[in-house]
Amino acid sequence: MLHPELEVNGPLHGAVAIAADYREIVNTLGNIIHDLDVTLTHALNDGDFAALRMRVRGSGNTPDHVLDYSGQLIVRMQDGKIREFQSNFDYMTMFEQLGQLPPDCLPICMTGERLTWMDNGHKPPTTR
Repeated sequence: MLHPELEVNGPLHGAVAIAADYREIVNTLGNIIHDLDVTLTHALNDGDFAALRMRVRGSGNTPDHVLDYSGQLIVRMQDGKIREFQSNFDYMTMFEQLGQLPPDCLPICMTGERLTWMDNGHKPPTTR
């Protein structure tokens, strides 16, 4: 399905260099997302290019982690395989819904405030 000279762009482009990396990302997400339901909401096709918008629903590792977010893909085909892959999913909302980021993380960040992670109530190490 993926061309051997796959080009990947988007939020995960640093983590995905080759098709094997993409499979690893999918497997990793599969460990934290369950009952996955992807609905195609919009699609455009122009020869070797396709643009897709989809809604993703599912659940996390606990019943209170209900997932409902969207994403877009733009792909370019070559030799019947995906040669170029532009992905943009709402990962911030996904991680909020999984409980890994605080609720309303984006609006909080837009105020200029910094999110500070605490480890069991201890202050994080200071930086210089």
